[in-house]
Amino acid sequence: MRWVISIGFLLLGFFLLFHPQMEKKFFDNKQEQLIEAFESLGDTSSYEEAVSPVEVQANTGDKGLGLLDGARGIIRIPKIDLEMMIFEGTTPSSLTKGIGMIEPHKQFGINNIGLAGHRATTSGKQFNRLDELTLHDMVEVQTEAGTIEFEVVQTFVVDRTQIEVLQDGQEPLLTLVTCTPLGQKNPTDRLIVQAKLKDTR
Repeated sequence: MRWVISIGFLLLGFFLLFHPQMEKKFFDNKQEQLIEAFESLGDTSSYEEAVSPVEVQANTGDKGLGLLDGARGIIRIPKIDLEMMIFEGTTPSSLTKGIGMIEPHKQFGINNIGLAGHRATTSGKQFNRLDELTLHDMVEVQTEAGTIEFEVVQTFVVDRTQIEVLQDGQEPLLTLVTCTPLGQKNPTDRLIVQAKLKDTR
């Protein structure tokens, strides 16, 4: 009986040791699928005259389209090796799949776009490394309409009630929002990284 208990504790130890890495691997794989599916939507325009709409839908696949429900684009931040899908809203579902667009009615490159992401103790997950961004770091957002580049202009911390950081100003902005400090349960503060429009293509 003791050896059964010992093996059970051993297996539990292995699970606790490797679970964060397994969770991150699963999350990364899902992000790759989402990004691949999103980018494939843009490829159909170049051959839409040669392929019927029915064939395009069959080639894209219902699975890929299902993964993209609510998708608005891809955010890339080279400095922190981040590449993730952006989804409408900040529901638990949206924030589990990727980065949430706080006000989906706004437009990239025109309004102040607020993007929210979780932070967890697993390194490299979502907005974990957002605090590493400094002035002039670049943030790229790819949408179906094109690619927009933003340049970080300020980082600061606010109380979670200070939603005025999401208000539109005189120029287009990207406002990245996450909880701070990292690892604290139900923190009341929010780390804000704001970037101004640099280029569109």
